[in-house]
Amino acid sequence: MKNTKKGGQTRDKILKCTRKILITRGFYNTSINDIIKATGVKKGNLYYHFASKEDLGIAVLQDARDEFFQLLEAAFSGSTPLEKVNNFLEAILSEQRKRHFVGGCLFGNTALEMSDTNSEFARIINKLFIRWSNILEGHLGEAVEKGELITRFAPHQLAKLIIAAIEGGIMMSRVSKDEKDLVDCIESLKGLLRPVK
Repeated sequence: MKNTKKGGQTRDKILKCTRKILITRGFYNTSINDIIKATGVKKGNLYYHFASKEDLGIAVLQDARDEFFQLLEAAFSGSTPLEKVNNFLEAILSEQRKRHFVGGCLFGNTALEMSDTNSEFARIINKLFIRWSNILEGHLGEAVEKGELITRFAPHQLAKLIIAAIEGGIMMSRVSKDEKDLVDCIESLKGLLRPVK
């Protein structure tokens, strides 16, 4: 039982350390030796848990995806649908502030780097964006149904716009190292989603 627990801890350490590297360097610019150096595990131990670098990359994405949806579940809190969306927007900004806008978004970065060259990476990212969009669409649709939000856009269109603005704002703040870019995008979204008085 101890070995199982230790093995799980080693696997988790590899996943978390590799995620940090991939966020800043990308998949192709990260070597197995970079991962071994960052994690402190031996090559044999790394390959015990992951059959290949691609296998590790996929596991990192899946682990980050699971954490992200846990964050979303906690972030969508509030007494009204739009309050939930606004709290979600603030949670995204808070997460980026914790990282000092270094690295950007693993999912957006991977989509740009890998979507045209690796179908499995693309499939995972695409499913993530669809699920994220569906969650947002549900809250926005509820806001429209309750008369809290009046918009000429369908909820599914607004959901995609919000995700695109967030991803774009994160990318801009990553380049500028200035939170103002993401803050401007989020404040603009809040203005677009202002509740009916």
